[in-house]
Amino acid sequence: MEIKKITNEMAELLRSPLPKEAISQHPTKTYLSSIKSIFVTERLNQVFGIGSWKDEITIIKEEKGMVIVNVRMTIPEYGIELCSFGGNDNGGENSKNFDLGDAYKGAVTDAITKIASWLEIGKDVYKSKKPDQKPQQLSNKMWLNEKTKEWDAAIKFLDEGGTIDKIEQKYAINSANKEKLMNRTRKTNNE
Repeated sequence: MEIKKITNEMAELLRSPLPKEAISQHPTKTYLSSIKSIFVTERLNQVFGIGSWKDEITIIKEEKGMVIVNVRMTIPEYGIELCSFGGNDNGGENSKNFDLGDAYKGAVTDAITKIASWLEIGKDVYKSKKPDQKPQQLSNKMWLNEKTKEWDAAIKFLDEGGTIDKIEQKYAINSANKEKLMNRTRKTNNE
């Protein structure tokens, strides 16, 4: 299998800020932020596709409710192979709501979130920056790119006099694709 290179569009999507609701105060270390793992999963799926990334979990230790795992994530199509440790105690085994299964899941998502940071997902959180408002709003919209069926509709809309601003009200679009659409309309207008 030929290993693909991550495109500029993919890299931009990986590093684009997560939505505001993805970030919360860490439950025990209140001076830190925490990223909800589903937003990391969503970003990995948006960029690489559902089922294209895999994780292999090795249990390192489980003692008194504390679970430590090593997660090896691979994205074979792009030659990506990354490992990280993760840990979780789900409040400790003496906690009223302790669930060992949740501690294992928490340890795995802790490791996956760290691995995702190496792919620049949530990098603003690790840099102690607050998410920027515009990308937060965009993240709730479908991403528009040449691989989506909506791309042709966007071109047709522009050809009929529509504006990029109107497209951005409906879709999230990165700067590379915005430039492609704008260049497409310039060519059409100059012909």
